[in-house]
Amino acid sequence: MVAAYYKYKKESLNLKFNSAKDTLKLMQGAIKEYKLTESVYIKRAIIGYFQDFSEYIIDMSETYLVMNENYVDGYSGIELIKKSNLYGFIDDDLSKFLISAIKLRNRYTHDYYKRERVEKDILDYAISKMELLEIFLKITEQKVKLDAKNIF
Repeated sequence: MVAAYYKYKKESLNLKFNSAKDTLKLMQGAIKEYKLTESVYIKRAIIGYFQDFSEYIIDMSETYLVMNENYVDGYSGIELIKKSNLYGFIDDDLSKFLISAIKLRNRYTHDYYKRERVEKDILDYAISKMELLEIFLKITEQKVKLDAKNIF
């Protein structure tokens, strides 16, 4: 029973990863277009993809913690990433990178009265740090790990 549950959770995590990876690719395509046009529509798309990517990462961290019976209800997205780092899902560098992204997403969500400044910060972050980012999910029988390449 436990092995079947763990397998199900690994498959669920893999689906979430695929969504995160697809969203990242969409954001990267939008960044390329934005550099050519500076279209407000493309800018908004980048911000939307950024938010979606951040949510997928938080969801993956939460699923990983549930899989390994280390989940505690009520944690924020940042706490989930920190805890998934502690239990080996995300390494230190990737954890710092993702926490920065989640902080930006949180500012966008909660500081709606400062939206213009936060939008600029997200756009700058996405262009400077996420345009070449590649993510990988490494799954073995014993371990599941989120990894990345081109973290600046």
